[in-house]
Amino acid sequence: MTKTVIINGEEWPIISEYTMDQAIEDGILIEVGEVQRNDGTKIRVVFTRTLFEEGGYEDKTKRVALVTRGIELLKNSDPEDTDYMRLRVIEKGKIWVIQDGNGITFMKPEDY
Repeated sequence: MTKTVIINGEEWPIISEYTMDQAIEDGILIEVGEVQRNDGTKIRVVFTRTLFEEGGYEDKTKRVALVTRGIELLKNSDPEDTDYMRLRVIEKGKIWVIQDGNGITFMKPEDY
């Protein structure tokens, strides 16, 4: 049976899947914690390895400040949002945050 995803009310087949767990295990993503939604469910928060290391986000204070800023931006709706994904530019050309069905990912644009 083919897996599918609904995007903007349309069903699309999933051709290939590389899970967040696999990316964490491979070292591509670094899990930094979880945030809680209003309904009580938790969402994983990850950074791409390049943003984490090159941006100095080993520093917890700096990391928490970025996560807080990203979550605030994600709370606002945008006409380009889909049922599956929200993308916000935190710093043009330098830092993006994406919320999708897997969690919240902070990245450099070239990591996308």
